Amino acid sequence: MRRLLARPRIRVGWATAATLTAPRATFRGLVEASVAMRVAGNARAIERLDPAVRCELYKAGRRYDCVVFCKAMAAPAQAAGAAVHETGGKVVFDANVNYYEVWGDYELDGTRPTTEQQQDAQAMTRLADLVVADSTYLRDIAAKVNPRVEWVPDNVDTTLFRPGRRRPAREPIRLVWSGMSHKARPLLDLVPVLERVDGFELVVVSNAEPPELAELVRVVPCRYEPFALRSYARILRDCDAIVSPKRLVNAYELAHTEWKITLGMAAGLPAVASPQQSYVEAIEADGGGIVAESPDEWAAALESLRDPARRAELGARARKTVVERYSTPVVARRYLDALRSVL
Repeated sequence: MRRLLARPRIRVGWATAATLTAPRATFRGLVEASVAMRVAGNARAIERLDPAVRCELYKAGRRYDCVVFCKAMAAPAQAAGAAVHETGGKVVFDANVNYYEVWGDYELDGTRPTTEQQQDAQAMTRLADLVVADSTYLRDIAAKVNPRVEWVPDNVDTTLFRPGRRRPAREPIRLVWSGMSHKARPLLDLVPVLERVDGFELVVVSNAEPPELAELVRVVPCRYEPFALRSYARILRDCDAIVSPKRLVNAYELAHTEWKITLGMAAGLPAVASPQQSYVEAIEADGGGIVAESPDEWAAALESLRDPARRAELGARARKTVVERYSTPVVARRYLDALRSVL
């Protein structure tokens, strides 16, 4: 009787550019942290939320109710998407980079979309039965190509990224920044700020030591730490605030998600960040940080964090924001609802 009344299984495939061409792939084998978060994090949480849904990495020739293509939009993804449609399945394109628009000053290598990337993004967006955008800015851009688009933010494992024991109320106040080494140039915008304020130090967590550290160490005690997800979670527990300056000078930068700051916010750190749309949404949701644009605003924000009580208050608000808005179960529920809208 239970078997007769059980809900029918829904099979959801997940594909990335790497897994589409790999002879064998597993969720555990997804190396890039942001991809593992977006794919494995959501897939496993969706299965916990709804046992009727089975998630697996896409395998060609197998029938799926829908397939999510994340960081996959080139010819192999388009061919796989067409094959999914031929068997009656739905195609979901998880869009996470603004390849749709090209304008502004692209000073960071590899951020200006190529003509091929623009064409692939357009083709995959048109092919999709649903587009899932990881920022509200990108959602609004993708909607110009395909009106069936939902915003699902990046998710944070709040069991891993959690507050530690409060650091003693003493200087130097420890700031932390994390990102790809070749995208660290905006850190130089903090040099004139840190020249004006005393009693701070900076931890830079990245895939490689950014060359910008040579200039930063002139004005602030600074150290480099290699990035790995679990070690980064431990580093955050021993910091006082997370910072993310950005140069909002092109379409690529404006469409980013909030993940850079929400990892720190989950650890109870107040965020100080540039007025990029996703950052503003995360900070202003509960007041878990400070949005700063000009050097004067950055200096004032850092000065205000000298007060341990203020840091604790903003950090508690930051943690609340992530738990209620960006934690993995909350985001996975949003993703599941989006998938069900096309099934």
